[in-house]
Amino acid sequence: MFTGLAFVILGLLILFYPQILIAMIAGLFILFGLGMMAAAWQFRRLRRESSSRFINWIVRF
Repeated sequence: MFTGLAFVILGLLILFYPQILIAMIAGLFILFGLGMMAAAWQFRRLRRESSSRFINWIVRF
């Protein structure tokens, strides 16, 4: 019930203020980019600290 009401209110807000939709899409791209950078950083850290041949084989690229 609450979820449906939230979607209706969000839909009305987007209808009257379309810039909210643009801000949501931009925020999604920013979060996606930050997630990719964090994953790359973790892989680099994992490769530096690992003595396992299997881990080094996975993260060598």
